[in-house]
Amino acid sequence: MSMLDDATVKGLEGAALSIRSLLDLWGFRVRDHASVPQIQLDLKGFGLTTVPDFASGSLDDEVAIVPVPHEQETPADTVAADSGTEPRPADGAEIPEDFEDLEEPVGMFPQAAMRVHDLPCAHGVTSIAPDDPLPLAMGRMAEHGYSQLPVIDASGTLHGVVTWASITHMHATGRKPCLTSAISGEYEIVNASAHLLPVLPLIRAHEFVLVRAADGRVSGIVTSADLAGEFGTVARPFFTLGEIERRLRRCLGRVYSEADVQKVHKKKSSVDEMMFGEYIRLLDNEERWNKLGWPGVDRVHFIGLLSRVKDVRNTVMHFNTPSLRSEQLDLLDRFVGMLRLYDPDYGMTTSA
Repeated sequence: MSMLDDATVKGLEGAALSIRSLLDLWGFRVRDHASVPQIQLDLKGFGLTTVPDFASGSLDDEVAIVPVPHEQETPADTVAADSGTEPRPADGAEIPEDFEDLEEPVGMFPQAAMRVHDLPCAHGVTSIAPDDPLPLAMGRMAEHGYSQLPVIDASGTLHGVVTWASITHMHATGRKPCLTSAISGEYEIVNASAHLLPVLPLIRAHEFVLVRAADGRVSGIVTSADLAGEFGTVARPFFTLGEIERRLRRCLGRVYSEADVQKVHKKKSSVDEMMFGEYIRLLDNEERWNKLGWPGVDRVHFIGLLSRVKDVRNTVMHFNTPSLRSEQLDLLDRFVGMLRLYDPDYGMTTSA
């Protein structure tokens, strides 16, 4: 069922809006395996699509909602839309040479670089007005555990920042103890759409940067502490998925021959060349499954988990997603824990 009423979806024809705003209309925050297909399906129901494709690019990029060109619709498209799944060759059937899973190759990292606005701290900022008393600023900093606070007036104009260091300097130089005396002009400000990696040296040097939104106002602040916390959130799925893929390749590579692999993809000769969807098709055959020698594992249950892990992997690898939900992270942790039981020597080395 559409998350928008039919009249609203139909009325979007001809509209131009940012990808972020498009997601907001459906109540989504990020692009993933749930949000992208849902929006595409709702739009397609009224013969609409976006130009360019909203599934790629920055969240602040603008897309136009236009009618679907007739030549894009094919019988294969209709079958896929009706079934809600991608058409797949039956096991043992001739596999078309151009058939590929809609996923990135094993080991590939996202094609879209992370931007400043992908950090939650880039949206929403606690500030102080230039005519507020200094004790209020100090109390607000202490309350939130901040080391700095932007000074912004009612019109949104930035007057500088007040920091514990600038307050200390005010007292050390004998200046009048007031907010105006404690305001510092030593800060860096970056655009929300800026790539994150080039900004890291600025954050390391100054311990924070202010974030400027498209309208020119300060929309957030990124500190060294924010980056430390965000690293765990962003990096954890990559490391866990990397371990899952390497363990899968080791487990499957021990038992499946070139002949087995080519029943799934005739142009590939080993498990190391396969992608996640191909692992699923390889195992979704009782005879091949029995070769693994995992009598205590239910094949249907394992493949179901593997399919869900594939969806999470594609979310991380294909879409520009800041973080995963807790249940998605829990799925990865549980699945890699299972694989460790069957590949206990992963990462170990033997001496000569």
